[in-house]
Amino acid sequence: MALSKVALPRNKTAIGHGSGRSAARLARLLREQEVGSSNLPAPTNSKYFKRLAASVNLFLYTAIILIAVNTSAAQAGTDAYYKVVSGDNLSFIAKRFGITLKDLRRANNLTSDMLSIDQKLIVPHPFKKSNTSKIRWKRPCPKAGRVLRPFGQYKAKNILMSRTGDDRTCPVGSPVYAPAIAVVKHIGQLDGFGTVMILQHEGSYATVYSPLNPETLAVGEGQAVNAGQLLGRTGQPVVDDSDPYIHIELRKNEIAIDPKPLRP
Repeated sequence: MALSKVALPRNKTAIGHGSGRSAARLARLLREQEVGSSNLPAPTNSKYFKRLAASVNLFLYTAIILIAVNTSAAQAGTDAYYKVVSGDNLSFIAKRFGITLKDLRRANNLTSDMLSIDQKLIVPHPFKKSNTSKIRWKRPCPKAGRVLRPFGQYKAKNILMSRTGDDRTCPVGSPVYAPAIAVVKHIGQLDGFGTVMILQHEGSYATVYSPLNPETLAVGEGQAVNAGQLLGRTGQPVVDDSDPYIHIELRKNEIAIDPKPLRP
């Protein structure tokens, strides 16, 4: 299952980008309410019902992407590609992405170990041989500042909700880097988030970043990237009256966990 073929449902009325402070506040509320719960109390009126329904829709959109990430990583025949950088050699590349040197050579029909800068290599079954249980994370956005909306549970009108990541202040145009070795599994638009990028890491970890400026993206879907490699730059906040920010998530086996390892 190729992630790029996953069709995201669109709900143009649930999460708006319309003008006016009311539309902006609604968009912000929906972006914050990212995870629904079967234990939520019944809404008291139609306004809250609409907000909750839109929240569940947003959760489903995100779940579709992340399930596809997990599925595609497990599928036989799932390959990535890698662009050679200065200092690379075949042994380092193979070890970095958890594959054997033999498989790397075979996948690329290599008859010698000579490499050139920007040469594109197929990386078959990335992380297949990885046994790393502890990743040494780097900061994905060094310019990120104070927390606007923290990860974890909170109450909105007596409804228990949960944010799946941190929103931190961050100037528009700030660089975003890969926090660890990864494969870019998804880049696309998501209502309430803007341009989203999802990275698949070894150990069944994934990280999520938004909003990014699509005109500044430095990598593409299916690309294997090194820790610290530039991914792109932050875009304008989705919510009109919000401070510029970056939304960062850390997931393990598709489940959102505290992104503390990615914080300053």
